[in-house]
This record gives sequence, C-alpha cells and structure tokens, in this order.
Amino acid sequence: MSKENVIGIARGELGVTEDPPGSNRTKYWEAYDPAFQGQPWCVCFLWWVFRQAGEAPAFFGGGRTASCTRLLRWYREHGCTAAPAEAEAGDILLLNFRGGTEPEHCALAVKREGNVVFTIEGNTTPGWSGSQDNGGCVAEKARSLARIVAVCRPPYAPETAEDAAGHWAESAIRWAVARGLMRGYPDGCFRPDRAVTRGELAAVLERLEESRQ
Repeated sequence: MSKENVIGIARGELGVTEDPPGSNRTKYWEAYDPAFQGQPWCVCFLWWVFRQAGEAPAFFGGGRTASCTRLLRWYREHGCTAAPAEAEAGDILLLNFRGGTEPEHCALAVKREGNVVFTIEGNTTPGWSGSQDNGGCVAEKARSLARIVAVCRPPYAPETAEDAAGHWAESAIRWAVARGLMRGYPDGCFRPDRAVTRGELAAVLERLEESRQ
C-alpha cells in the first residue's frame, strides 16, 4: 500500500540528526531549497518522505510548503481532513503543545492505540517521551489525541488505479477513489479514458450524496 511505503521511508530516517547539532541544517532542506537551511523542518521532512516514496501528489498536491498552517489549509480546501479521534496510520497530524488551536508541529501517524497515536516526526527530540516541537532529529513519539488540532488524510494513490499514474486527471482520480466515489477494476486498472455508463454515473452520484450526510 502507498501509505505503507511512506511509513517505511520515514522509519528508515529514524535517528537522522541536524548537522551540526542545533543548527536546523538537514539533508531535507538541501533537497527542498538550501536557502531555507536553519529553519524548523518538521514539514520539510514529510515533504521529503512523500517525495521519496513516490507519493508527492498526496502531499500538498505535489507542491512545496514548509508551513503547518498552509499544509492544513490545503487539506481542508480539498476535503482531506478528519477528526483527531479518527486518526489512523498514514495520516499527517497537526499538533499544538501549548493548549492552542493553531498547528505548530506535524507528525506522520504510524498506528493508534486508544487515545494515543504513535508517530514518526522530524525536528523533534530523541525518545518516546516529551512534546518538543523543535528538536534536532527524526524520532518516534507517542502523542495524545488531546495534542492533535487537526488530522490531514493524504489522497494516497489507490491500489486499483495503476494505469492512472501520469494521466492528466491523476489528482482527480486519487481524490475520487480516496473518498469512495469511484473504484478501479478487479485487474488493478482504472481505465481513466473509458466512457462512463448511466448506471456508473448514478452510482457515483449516490456515493457523493452519502458522503455529504
């Protein structure tokens, strides 16, 4: 699954640190834009991870941002958010550690157990404990749902739409499949240029109406 690829790439970065320590200088900024070296890099880390996993379109529509606020705005505008209590593996969590509602740090959800979500984060501190949002490494954390101000749900590439990759409507196909409005065929294809029948259109409209309720 695409989200498993993203989580796998992120897990492979555990222990990566700033160089030199305390500088906010990382290889992630080097790939993003060296001019940003020295700035907080939690969002930049996830941008890099999604890009390495071949899932760039699922992160900010394939664009670039290093801002938690802009990241959240994009997912909200595209209807790709969920409540904190619905957090699941592959989601991007926006966190606030000071009791506010504005996002100040982000994390990749790996799994959830009750009211705790286990994450992989960049620009944090080593170890499971602590709520630091400007540390010097990539580490695993356990975050309480109370710390989560928003959940972004990336529109990962659907497993049953292999032939949609590179198609001019790829982003729209991802959006429709991620919301359950359309599905691919059992052979793993989506057939994006195939004509839609009246019955198929009716099924899509029904699912769209159900998604609004």
